[in-house]
Amino acid sequence: MPLVSVIVPNYNHELYLTQRIESILNQTFKDYELILLDDASTDSSLEILRRYSGSNIRLIENSSNSGSPFKQWNKGVKLATGKYIWIAESDDYCENTLLEKLVARMESSPDIHLAFAQTTLVNAQGETINSFGENYHFLFKTTRWENNFVANGKDECRNYLMKYNTIPNASAAMMRRDTFLEVGGAPEDFKLNGDWMLYTKILLKGQFAFCADHLNFFRVHEQTQRNRARRQAHAFPEILQIQDTIIKNTEISPLEISDARKTVGEWWIGGLAHQTWFRKGFLSENRNLYKKFQPHFKFLWLRIIWHFAYASIWYVLYKTRLLPVLKKARHALFPGKYFEY
Repeated sequence: MPLVSVIVPNYNHELYLTQRIESILNQTFKDYELILLDDASTDSSLEILRRYSGSNIRLIENSSNSGSPFKQWNKGVKLATGKYIWIAESDDYCENTLLEKLVARMESSPDIHLAFAQTTLVNAQGETINSFGENYHFLFKTTRWENNFVANGKDECRNYLMKYNTIPNASAAMMRRDTFLEVGGAPEDFKLNGDWMLYTKILLKGQFAFCADHLNFFRVHEQTQRNRARRQAHAFPEILQIQDTIIKNTEISPLEISDARKTVGEWWIGGLAHQTWFRKGFLSENRNLYKKFQPHFKFLWLRIIWHFAYASIWYVLYKTRLLPVLKKARHALFPGKYFEY
């Protein structure tokens, strides 16, 4: 029985599949099985996946699309036989020591339920955008994630996951299979933040470990679910559910709760102008969110009007190609508050 089960859920990622799978096969740690899941891709993914065969490689083909990446995650984990699970997203890739280093972190203590590595964000061509470490420093103004550490999961949820998902993506993380199953797996009714909810439920069970080495390369491109979901509102009720889970399972003050709600409310306000307005449910979804966030803001309606005006100006600057220049100027005038890109 292998120590690690590597699960690759794929849908229409033919451009990235070969690099993804080769980065797994080239791992220095060899005690693993590889489960390839194709969710009825319409591109040439299956042709690529069928090239790979071996005693430790299984290919599972869906005859119809499941409609949810989290259903595929759960399916893969149920098929897995390893003690540890690594969900290696099909459009990402990694250093060849990722398994070796994360397994060492997991094996160091039975109280560690999840370990994850530092991540580099790359574009569709694999060119570096930035280190996720820059995001940590930007959001939290701390050097905490510059070194390896082991921490209490409940504290992490209360202090960090209440506001942001501090685990970059599944490709960076290794989890205990037993814990994954114990918490019920990834929520299949979530459209976007099922990973965030899953990590929250796992961290509430005990400790986790962070590896500061840049081992994971998280590809950001137009076809990612995160970019598509920006045009919807369903991400925000999901985040509120995550916050409610943390509130229920930790000791957190009303002031901390309100501060976290306000952070998510700011995201919602800023994203309103980017949503698809003429879609079914736009008014009802956002009306409900307005009611949720209103207690945490003064003059919420005025902030919304201001952001719509701001987004309109931003759009004009984008069309006139002045946006990159002004972003750099904004970063220079307000260092630490804005990225320059």
